[in-house]
Amino acid sequence: MRDIMFPKPTTGRPRPPTGKRQMREKRTAQTLIIFGLVLAAVELYVICVNF
Repeated sequence: MRDIMFPKPTTGRPRPPTGKRQMREKRTAQTLIIFGLVLAAVELYVICVNF
């Protein structure tokens, strides 16, 4: 009964992402990079326009 209420913590390293999960993480990373570049461009535009 105690094992059901308090499961043993898993040991070892987590499995590397595979398949769909890996593709989703790659797409998310690419989206964040593009968002960062667009944000940097907008900031530079705002700074240059105010001078």
